[in-house]
Amino acid sequence: MQSAKLKLGIVGCGSISNLNVPGYLKNTKCVISALCDPLRDRANEKAKQWGISPKIYENYDDIVSDKDIDALELLTPTPLHAEQIIKALNAGKHVSCQKPLTSSMSEAERIEKAVLKSGKLFRVTENFLYYPPILKAKQLIESGEIGEPSLVRIRTIRGKSISPNIGDSDRLLWRKDSHLNPGGNLYDDGWHKYATAVYWLGNVEKVTSIVTKTGNFLDETPSAIVMKIADKDSLVTVDYSSASEMPIRTKYYPLDEFFEIIGSKGTIWVTRCTGEMLDMAPVVVVKGDHTKTYNVPSDWIEGFNGAADSFINGALNGMETDMDINFSKHILNIALSIYKSSNEEKTIYL
Repeated sequence: MQSAKLKLGIVGCGSISNLNVPGYLKNTKCVISALCDPLRDRANEKAKQWGISPKIYENYDDIVSDKDIDALELLTPTPLHAEQIIKALNAGKHVSCQKPLTSSMSEAERIEKAVLKSGKLFRVTENFLYYPPILKAKQLIESGEIGEPSLVRIRTIRGKSISPNIGDSDRLLWRKDSHLNPGGNLYDDGWHKYATAVYWLGNVEKVTSIVTKTGNFLDETPSAIVMKIADKDSLVTVDYSSASEMPIRTKYYPLDEFFEIIGSKGTIWVTRCTGEMLDMAPVVVVKGDHTKTYNVPSDWIEGFNGAADSFINGALNGMETDMDINFSKHILNIALSIYKSSNEEKTIYL
């Protein structure tokens, strides 16, 4: 154990920090020692908003060189991840990084080498794996509540927000650049869904997909994906669609997400995530004429809070955490294979 409290640096004070940072602020085992952002005023404003007095850095090299910092949370654009992760690990920092891991498997291999060499904790921040309804579904699967799962369906509809939601406009600029990203929303937001499917059922063996490319690089709707789970008679289907004129109730992004896990004895529904379109319990188990509901906490930010707690405990106690380098490489491989399958019109074996 390094110290009684984890001394954390936050790199990137854009809109996503409003979701990632509160969990660190609430955890008594952590102190945010520094903020780093190329816009000093933005970092100062966030420090004021969060009621903290950290060091403020504009240059990434400066926060990496700060020997008083144990770990970094990288809330930066994906194209910067590989170099930032490797530099931080080489400097002896534990690293948590926003998803996606990076933009290519070759960069992922470089990151893996740095992780193994450093001996430090590394993980990709994946809030879905700590979202209480998804956690509850995992517990129900493992308890045998619905028998052996044979199919997971994950549906995402992008709609219109009916209330103010999180996000500044500059967060989309680099995401829209095809020279910086291999894909749009199926690569960025889709990462959450692929990670959830693997978390529930196991690694993916092969992928078949149809990805619609439009004039909007991010849009990619309608699209459909079928994945086969390795060593199991289990499939995952992921469909992504747009209803641009349909209002979706949400505090965050205008997405309606619905998950269904079908087993030999029944089904599990996770009825929400980012949005709150359905007036139903967040987790429902249906077994013939018997239905049971679970009213677990379902505010989307709870997943971010759980992810923060996991990283803190892992760094302080030398424990592994979900979404380590092996898990992260596998999810990246899935995301890239989805585009390859559609482009080449064939099944891709991972």
